[in-house]
Amino acid sequence: MSSSSGFLVDAFEGVNDHFTSIEELGTHGHNRLWRAKRFGRWYLLKGLGENEMGQAVYREMLAKEHDIMSRLQHPGVVQSINIEHVEPLGECIVMEWVDGVTLKEWLKGDTTRDERRQVAHQLMEALSHIHQQGVVHRDIKPSNIMITNTGSAVKVIDFGLADTDQHAVLKQPAGTLSYMAPEQAASSAPDVRNDIYSLGKVLSQMDLGRAFKAPIARCLKPIEERYQSVEELQTDLRRRAARRRMAAIAATVLTVLVLITTAIVITNRLDRSTLNATSERVDSLHNQLERTTTVIDQSLRMQDSLVKRLASLNDSLATLNNANATMRDEQRERQARQQVVEHTISEGQRIIDAANAATHLKHHLDTVTQGNYIWMDWNHQRLAGRRALQGYMQQIRNRFDPQELAIIEYSLTEYCVNYENAMRHAFDEVWARNRFKKVPPP
Repeated sequence: MSSSSGFLVDAFEGVNDHFTSIEELGTHGHNRLWRAKRFGRWYLLKGLGENEMGQAVYREMLAKEHDIMSRLQHPGVVQSINIEHVEPLGECIVMEWVDGVTLKEWLKGDTTRDERRQVAHQLMEALSHIHQQGVVHRDIKPSNIMITNTGSAVKVIDFGLADTDQHAVLKQPAGTLSYMAPEQAASSAPDVRNDIYSLGKVLSQMDLGRAFKAPIARCLKPIEERYQSVEELQTDLRRRAARRRMAAIAATVLTVLVLITTAIVITNRLDRSTLNATSERVDSLHNQLERTTTVIDQSLRMQDSLVKRLASLNDSLATLNNANATMRDEQRERQARQQVVEHTISEGQRIIDAANAATHLKHHLDTVTQGNYIWMDWNHQRLAGRRALQGYMQQIRNRFDPQELAIIEYSLTEYCVNYENAMRHAFDEVWARNRFKKVPPP
């Protein structure tokens, strides 16, 4: 009897380098969604509708969404893997497939308050990461929050309306009216406090208990009175939890004191000496309670100080991340401009070559019989290249800044000089070979 392990089929199914088993999930605004398999793994494909494929503005929106999502690397944010052309769907964002349900559907099920609070804290952690990367989601709502079937983990999805300060295109008010902050309907500038308002709307539907009531109310206040960051909201929730713990400890101690006092009074039949002793013991326990409360207050103040320092470090980290993103954008822009300059230089060289070739001088060097013709033709050849250079520089002058123009002109001038030197060397050889008597010009 064999004890070896193995698959029960001879061929492996679904391991392909292209997308198969493509299944359309529906339409979302101007986007279409599909589920597809590649290399044995499911992916979500997000592309454009048939009417939008040919419109540049919608292609720009798709590219912007992928660019923003590629900045985000967090367990609570859906991962964007690539943007590529998928036959026959067209240009698509390739994202991880989230096996789960939306928060809206999840809340309809049988969930405990502890489970809902755990999801709320995961959502705040994910949104904090999004904001630290300089991104504002602008469409936080239950249908854009997925809860996985295994582990009940949060995944924030749909960054189609997201924006950053670094992007300069597609800037306009956007969002879902029932979850959108009042100022968001009139302003196109991305602000993390817009998302905090939407977060408050979502949390208000999750039945999180009295502990969240005041923080949710502050999320929904006018923009100047809201939490200025998700980290500030999280700090407030931790501080309130610590105060509740302290109050519970104090209540427990007082209850114990009352029980001890009652027991002593009953045991000693309420005689005066016993009452005095009991009073002293109560005073002693009360002093101990005050000292304990003082220690707890000091601990809370230390905790608040540490939280403020942590918030300051988070702000510094966000600033560094924004600076790095800006530097990357500037570097990409410089590289793009450098490629344009290099292409322009190559095009100028082609034009100069064409002007030089039009003189047909190279084809007639061996037939020259008089020395004065050599230098007359050489001067004509040189002037042809220089004239082409001057005309080309005049054409491109309005397309580049002074520094770029100087680089282009220097490169093309050097190209002309190198060509002229090569031609002069060829003329010198013709001169020596024919032994012309007339002295050539310097």
